[in-house]
Amino acid sequence: AGVMHFPGFHPDAAALLLERKVVGIVVDTLSLDYGASRDFATHYRWLPAGRWGLEGAANLGQLPEKGATIVVGGPKIEGATGGPSGVFALV
Repeated sequence: AGVMHFPGFHPDAAALLLERKVVGIVVDTLSLDYGASRDFATHYRWLPAGRWGLEGAANLGQLPEKGATIVVGGPKIEGATGGPSGVFALV
């Protein structure tokens, strides 16, 4: 298998966002971590802190820098740590 190449949040950036009381992060890539990550340090720092992350979001560039509300809906899947979601923004 090949190595995936895409950007992600550095664990130190996640720590800073935690300090600033940010509750969720959204990326348009496949993971909160960078593509070649083997330890998923951002996941292990961010999610156990009770925060949420959305991956694979589209059209983020169409949202304003501030003021949009993101609405997320998804099924509860017993024993799962994630799953598909329906997402839209109120601008």
